[in-house]
Amino acid sequence: MEKVPQAQLGAQLTQAVLNKPKIILHTVCRTAILVILSIVCPGGIHGIAKMFTDLKGIIMVLVLWTISLAIGLFPLIHLKDSLAFYENGICYNGMNYLHSQLGPIRFRDFHSGYMVHNMMDTDLRTFDVTFIKRPKYYYNQAYMNQVVAQSSQTFNTGG
Repeated sequence: MEKVPQAQLGAQLTQAVLNKPKIILHTVCRTAILVILSIVCPGGIHGIAKMFTDLKGIIMVLVLWTISLAIGLFPLIHLKDSLAFYENGICYNGMNYLHSQLGPIRFRDFHSGYMVHNMMDTDLRTFDVTFIKRPKYYYNQAYMNQVVAQSSQTFNTGG
């Protein structure tokens, strides 16, 4: 797929905002759960204290905590997410897509454990908009208000 220039998208209709509290909540929950598990699984505080008696134990504890923090802090990569709606397309995380390429846009939500995932499906690809605040609202604001405004103009031209 070729890169779409910004000029082809037309005027920006609206921009969905990032849901930072949701990202922070998921990061804190995941990190807390994984840190607690990394303490409890090796036998609690006493088990970890025994591991610090030799070099292999120290390395194992450091690797375990590093992996736990990496997995726990993973939602922070979504701090760069963005979604903007334009007259002729969308801009998702800096990549431009035309409506003619995407086809119809559909939204779906599904539950995975304690988390609700939000997806924006198109014929071209599926966009993960989980950490975008109210993406369906901004989509409707961009395109449904425009449709209402255009239809009211056509009906009011009569006299």
